[in-house]
Amino acid sequence: MRRATEVSSGREGVLKHMSDPPVPGEGYVDKGRRARRRRFYDEALFMQQVNGSPGILPIWDIDDAHGTAPRWYAMPRARPLADIVDDTSTVLDVVTHTTALARTLAALADQGIYHRDIKPDNLFWYDGMPVLADFGIAAFAHLPAGVTRVGEKVGPANFMAPEMRSTDGKDRGERADVYSLAKTLFVLAHRRRGPYPPEGTHRVGAEEFNLATHGGGNAMTALEHVLEAATQHRVQDRLTMTDFHAELAAWLGRHAQTTRFRPFGRPFMGGWGPHGDRSRRDVEATRAMMLPCIRRIAEALTGDPDAWSEGINHDNGDRTLGEYGWIDNCEEGFVPDGGFIWMATDLHDGRRIVLDALLDDGVCFIAEAQRSGPPWVLEQQWGHTPWHRARMPRTADQVQQLTDAVVAWISHSSPDAPVAEVPERTAATA
Repeated sequence: MRRATEVSSGREGVLKHMSDPPVPGEGYVDKGRRARRRRFYDEALFMQQVNGSPGILPIWDIDDAHGTAPRWYAMPRARPLADIVDDTSTVLDVVTHTTALARTLAALADQGIYHRDIKPDNLFWYDGMPVLADFGIAAFAHLPAGVTRVGEKVGPANFMAPEMRSTDGKDRGERADVYSLAKTLFVLAHRRRGPYPPEGTHRVGAEEFNLATHGGGNAMTALEHVLEAATQHRVQDRLTMTDFHAELAAWLGRHAQTTRFRPFGRPFMGGWGPHGDRSRRDVEATRAMMLPCIRRIAEALTGDPDAWSEGINHDNGDRTLGEYGWIDNCEEGFVPDGGFIWMATDLHDGRRIVLDALLDDGVCFIAEAQRSGPPWVLEQQWGHTPWHRARMPRTADQVQQLTDAVVAWISHSSPDAPVAEVPERTAATA
């Protein structure tokens, strides 16, 4: 790659060209050189095809004298994204830029296109927004995955997803960009730690993956949970790019206007939090999401935010009464593998509100208004909400939305209203 000036306009740009162009009369060419040339042709034609697409560095001109084997293309000069992040920036800025890139990568993934070389060096700032460049080892939908030689690693080692470290050239890397972009976010947010991220799945509370030095309190913990989900070792456990973008967007929606973050140029001394197993942290984070919700519901019903209790009491007839379409998985009905969190308001005018979270690979929430117990009678039910990963911003959003619905119902309902007949069911919460 070299700098170039357009003769007609005088504008300065960058010319990317083949390092070893074909020579007339050239005889045998080894497979490695042929593969490098094919990759360059594919990249150049792809850049021409998507020219003008938001989030991708545009091209100004391309070699049109060699058909499907262009030997060069020209682009405008752009600033490295890492240079945009300076001492006045905050984690909020980094997440905002990363969210925009995730949106672009999600759109490409929908077309079967995967960049496979996400790292700070390939991310730029152009025309007021972050953009992608260097699709030299990308997997394109119209081509077989084998653009690499057998045994050749795909992507930068410190940002590379585990499944891409020893490839036979057949893995397209459907979720590899998610892993690499999450690692890139972390590096951009830790400018003084060096250019490379720690290896492996991010673990909330682990010292090497801690973001607390930038302030933000619970917001930083929530972001760490997103990065943990985006860097899972097993591909099927990892967020998709669409979900990664959605979680980052939800995080911005919750914290962009309400949370104060420390600029990177300001030092901070702090400790590191403990960490435990995944299921324990799922329960802890879910419970933390529910606490302000049950307090708000209790205040709406009784006037006292502390008028609630936690933990199911079978002797008191505690159980869910509504029909939720769960499939029985044992003699007792449906029992979530990850357990549940049961919270209920105190009784008020013969009515209580139950807020329940079920953890079963993901988490969902339900709420019920119950009367006249024990035995209790179902008055109203909400949910269940869609299943989502625990500890994600969108998961917090859905329990908040459920709470909004319950509080609105309390303000307009009468405890003397007739109760609908509800058939007995066998599926149980516990």
